[in-house]
Amino acid sequence: MNSTAVRATGLGKRFGKQWALAHCDLEVQQGESVLLAGANGSGKTTLLRLIAGLYKPTQGDLQIFGHDPHQERLTCRETLTMVGHEHYLYSQLTALETVQTWARLGGVGLSVAQLHDLLDEVELDQHANQPVGGFSAGMKKRLTLLRTKLESPRLVLLDEPFSALDTRGQKLIEDWVHGYRAQDKTVIVASHNLPRAALLCTRAVYLKQGQVIWQGDSADMVRQMGLAS
Repeated sequence: MNSTAVRATGLGKRFGKQWALAHCDLEVQQGESVLLAGANGSGKTTLLRLIAGLYKPTQGDLQIFGHDPHQERLTCRETLTMVGHEHYLYSQLTALETVQTWARLGGVGLSVAQLHDLLDEVELDQHANQPVGGFSAGMKKRLTLLRTKLESPRLVLLDEPFSALDTRGQKLIEDWVHGYRAQDKTVIVASHNLPRAALLCTRAVYLKQGQVIWQGDSADMVRQMGLAS
C-alpha cells in the first residue's frame, strides 16, 4: 500500500496583505506524478516552496511523508529535492567541480569517471572543465537537474522544468520523470507546458488566484478546460 507523500489541509501562505495560496487541500500518494497548472501568480511555486520547506505556512497543516517540513526540516529535506527557477551555481566552478561538490555534500562517493558519466547524460561532458558562469541558460538548467540524480529523493519537485531547454533537453526531462515513476518515486511538476507535462503526470491540480479550483485526470484537464501550452 502506498504511503501519503504530501498532505496539505487548509494550507495558506500570505506575503504582507496578499495571499499567494489559501485554503489548499491536497493529498499526493507515494508513486504518483502530479501536475500543478495555472497562470503566473496562481500559487504553483508558492505551493512547491511550502512543500520543500522553503516557506513557513501562514495557516493550515502540511506533512511530507508524515513529517512537518518546517518543524522537521532536515528530516523532510533528506526525502526530497526541488529544481526551481534559480540554479544556485557558483560561476567560478567548472561543471565537473560543481557535480563533484554536490556529490561530496550529499555523501555520495563517485569516481571521476562516474562524474563524467553524469555530465554526459545531460550532454555537458564536453564542457566539463569550463566555468559554469559562461554557460547558457539551458546548459545551467541541465546541470542543475543533475542534483536530482545525486540526492536520490523519494519526492521530486520540478518548477517549470521545460523552460530554457531545447527539444533534446525536454525529452531528457520526460525520460527522467518516467524513470522516477518506475522507481515508485513521487513527482510534482509545475508547468506552463500543459499538454507536454500532462503526458508525464497521472493527475492534475489547477490553481487560480491562490486556490485549488479543479483536480482530476491530467489529460481531462487539458481537454475539458481547453488549456494550451
